[in-house]
Amino acid sequence: MAERKKTARLYDVGGVIIAVLFFGIPFGSIFDYLWNLLVLSLALPRLAGDKIEITKGKRLAYCFFITLLGIIIDWAYFEFTWDTDFGKSAVWIPAMPQALQFVWLLLPMAMIGLVNAALSYSYLKLERRQAIIFGAIMGFFTAPWLLPIVPYVFGWVV
Repeated sequence: MAERKKTARLYDVGGVIIAVLFFGIPFGSIFDYLWNLLVLSLALPRLAGDKIEITKGKRLAYCFFITLLGIIIDWAYFEFTWDTDFGKSAVWIPAMPQALQFVWLLLPMAMIGLVNAALSYSYLKLERRQAIIFGAIMGFFTAPWLLPIVPYVFGWVV
């Protein structure tokens, strides 16, 4: 009997996309969740007004929902400011100059702030003024600041 050579065909399936899906999204989401929890935990006691007492379970659930909404808002900002085709290469092509990316960063900051203000007012039962201040804090500190910085620092930009 003749010996048959075993062969395997390998296809380029966009290694960057696979790495992002398996490592970036889960780890990035966990980091984002923990960052939201940290900002929440530091901001709530510093709000003026009545002492705010929120249970640990309510804080964790709030951060879960805010993280999900934040991922959607951050992804929209990413799609708006970058022309990437990770299936073909790992090169990032800016859709606008870096300075304009920082200007457009005001949009996700405002959206994150509004979502946090609304959810903290309805779910955490903060007073209206507290919810607005808390939303502004969360909007500023949890905005996707890394998107207009990291690709340039690591040399991913064309």
